[in-house]
Amino acid sequence: MRTGSGVPLIGRQQELAALESALAAASEGQARAVLLAGDAGVGKTRLLTELCARANGFTVLTGRCLDVAGLPYLPFVEALGQLPVAGASGLDGAMEQLRLFEAVHTELAEKPGPVLLALEDLHWADAATRDLLLFLVSRLSRQRLLIVGTYRLDDLHRRHPLRPLLAELTRLSAVDRIELRPFDRADAMAFVSALSDNDLPETTLRGIAERSQGNAFFCEELTAVYGDGVPSGLSDVLLARVERLGPNARRVVRAASGAGGAVEHSVLQAVTEVDDLDDAVREAVQHNVLVTADHSYAFRHALLGEAVYGDLMPGERARLHARYARLATSPAALAYHSLQSHDLPTAMRASVQAANEAADLRAPAEALRHIEQALQLFDAVPDPGVTEYRLQLMASRMALAAGHAERAVAYARSAVALADDPEDGAKARHQLVLTLLPMEKAAEVAAAVGEAWELIKDRPPSVVQAQILALRAREWVWYGGPGLELEHLERLAERAAEIGTLVGAEDVAIDAQITLAMYAHWRREVEKTEHLLRDAASRAAALGTYAIELRALKNLAFVRYYQSSFGEMLAVVEEILERATAVGLTWAEIAVEARIALIEVPFMIGKRSTAEPFGDYSAAPRSAALRLQAAELYQLAVAGRFDEVDEAAGGILAGTHDAVAVERVRFAVAEAALWRGDPRVAVDESVRVIDWLVELPSAGVTDSRMAGATALAALADIAEQARRNRDEEAARNAVTEGERLYEKVLALGNYALKIHWQQQVRHPETILQEARMNAELSRLRGEKDVEVWRTAVTTADMFRYRQATARWRLAEALLDHGRREEAAVELQAAHADAVHMGATPLREAVEALARRARVALAGVEPETEFLTPREYAVLELVSTGLTNRQVGERLYISEKTASVHLSRVMAKLGASSRTEAVSVAYERGLLT
Repeated sequence: MRTGSGVPLIGRQQELAALESALAAASEGQARAVLLAGDAGVGKTRLLTELCARANGFTVLTGRCLDVAGLPYLPFVEALGQLPVAGASGLDGAMEQLRLFEAVHTELAEKPGPVLLALEDLHWADAATRDLLLFLVSRLSRQRLLIVGTYRLDDLHRRHPLRPLLAELTRLSAVDRIELRPFDRADAMAFVSALSDNDLPETTLRGIAERSQGNAFFCEELTAVYGDGVPSGLSDVLLARVERLGPNARRVVRAASGAGGAVEHSVLQAVTEVDDLDDAVREAVQHNVLVTADHSYAFRHALLGEAVYGDLMPGERARLHARYARLATSPAALAYHSLQSHDLPTAMRASVQAANEAADLRAPAEALRHIEQALQLFDAVPDPGVTEYRLQLMASRMALAAGHAERAVAYARSAVALADDPEDGAKARHQLVLTLLPMEKAAEVAAAVGEAWELIKDRPPSVVQAQILALRAREWVWYGGPGLELEHLERLAERAAEIGTLVGAEDVAIDAQITLAMYAHWRREVEKTEHLLRDAASRAAALGTYAIELRALKNLAFVRYYQSSFGEMLAVVEEILERATAVGLTWAEIAVEARIALIEVPFMIGKRSTAEPFGDYSAAPRSAALRLQAAELYQLAVAGRFDEVDEAAGGILAGTHDAVAVERVRFAVAEAALWRGDPRVAVDESVRVIDWLVELPSAGVTDSRMAGATALAALADIAEQARRNRDEEAARNAVTEGERLYEKVLALGNYALKIHWQQQVRHPETILQEARMNAELSRLRGEKDVEVWRTAVTTADMFRYRQATARWRLAEALLDHGRREEAAVELQAAHADAVHMGATPLREAVEALARRARVALAGVEPETEFLTPREYAVLELVSTGLTNRQVGERLYISEKTASVHLSRVMAKLGASSRTEAVSVAYERGLLT
């Protein structure tokens, strides 16, 4: 681990800019003073050190105050003692004060160059130092002098002697005050990551960032020995502040540490039974141990509360929590204090009540925390008052709503195992299916739907029967057998709606309506689809069934996508996120999918550059964060940030079993491998995607063709390299492998409904991926067919990156046929798009081909003629495998002259052999 001074300055750009501005003014003869304030450990010294390092041309003098008596003028003595001729020798109490002050002023003001005087820890300054500082600052005018003084905000109680000085100084026009605040979450995580040399998992980074509350010193201490407790060294520092308090104030502070958060005055009075509570609290507040908030008190820093709590004896803690439990007014508080005081039956009941209350308040993450605590207590309590089945089922629902996808699956599976009657079994399987759908667990979904239906199909109409019918209507299109008819699915959905209405389950009826809307979409009934989805969203919102409302909006976005109305689709996606946040479903499955759409779709259509930053997902649950990171990877590959792709891919693959996230990772790794010249990796990753899709009952048509096109592109690269190396067997093997793969991909997509298949294959993205496959197959065979690449360009009209890539290959084919002017048009368009989208590897490939073709590109300095026309001619013939004699015969020159030209080519390319020269020429775009 590195110390804070050993890492780059993080998160202080604005404050550093203000200090550098003052430094620049001082160098021009406009003297300034800056008061740099902040809590202990926030990073004042680190920032001041950075300023001193940047003060080029300045005489830098530094002095520090100490918490000791009897040393007047200590920081000035230290600072002036650094001068070649120590002007501080006369700084003593016997010297008449005005003469002394004038001497110091003269010493600083009359230096031949600018001076930076840095005084640290002014909260410990003695009276003499404070007076001298006021004298110097009040006389700042045209000197080339900058004075910077630091002090701790949390040491300034109301009667602190520095306060009057600060009040006087801040009224002066030459004085600026900068308050250094704690890091925000992102900067704290970046700082901890730098401290640990990027060696900590993200969950640990997030935990340290949150516990430190952005304090740099706390970050360092927690990183050094990260865990749940407070490091002993840090604890000693924090407790020293408490030890300065009087007995009653210490008693109040110790009692407050057990509150578990802010504590009201009346509660603190009842817990402590201190007669003069107001005086005790006032002392703790004045010494910046506690802070006031409305009618309650809290620790100024959470770690201070942790340190005080950790200093309590076990018996003290138990008695303290028992007193708090008797005063608890909420189930959550009662559960916490009962657990800490070892009253497990009360903690169990209160945890369940708190979970229900949090669920009603649309706080699924909080509800999940309470229900998980109840599950931990279940076996330890003789009469829990609730079944484990109910707890597992609720835990799954809350985990799914909070974005903890894999935990939701685990709890649902447990609920299935615990169900002891048909209706409970059907409910548990219904929940299990909802958790599995985003993960493409096809076989388990099909089995669960079938089992649930068998359990309740012969029972009287009920809510769960309506739910399972609606689920069959919705999911059987994916998991049903061949020969399925759309009319049958529509009847299932209609029957689910009827039963839902009959038994008072209006939410089920609305859910079934959404399914019917999608079947209307497949029939191309545009107005009906729009009406049904908007109506369903409105009814669900009014009913308070927000997950169903979001499903309606998600399907509306899906419809817009298949209509290629991408702008309207993104507007609906924004609506989904707004509603999800408003109703407490910020990280629910549909909200995560919406965020993924905002990552992928704008890039796909050319409205987003890879240079634009991604969102901050540090607050997201781990499973949601991994899915979002997986969605970002492809753009990192396109940007040429290959090391980042490798690092992130490894972390995601190690951290999730989500098949969809894994698929995104494999696409990104394959794209990166293509651009960095590792085509076999690109083939292997693409084949893994295809093999996974084969296992699904209804393979994704678009995804399978995208994987196929990527694999064929990689195989074409392999074949081209083999041909350059005159390895015809390797080239033939690549062609054979590609042709087999092509046929395999085109056979994928055996949908249960023909109309569903048709809807998939007619989408523009599927069409463009098939065009890519055809064009790459042509390149694999060595055909360089202009028309197949022109088709690839045309079909990618709405997909900017794909079109730019196709234009590059089209230009290559055109050049091969001698059509240079047409190629120039394609290269210029491809280059403009690559630059716009931040597609660095594509841009470089286009520029290399343009150099070969001598095509001018906007914003690119034309390269001076690298090889002469004769050298180009020799190189081209050598690349076909001709000897020097054969080259000479073709060009009507002697063998010796051909050899001389080849030697010059090799020298210019830095190659040691003719084979290496050809290889380098291909890499640099000199040959195609």
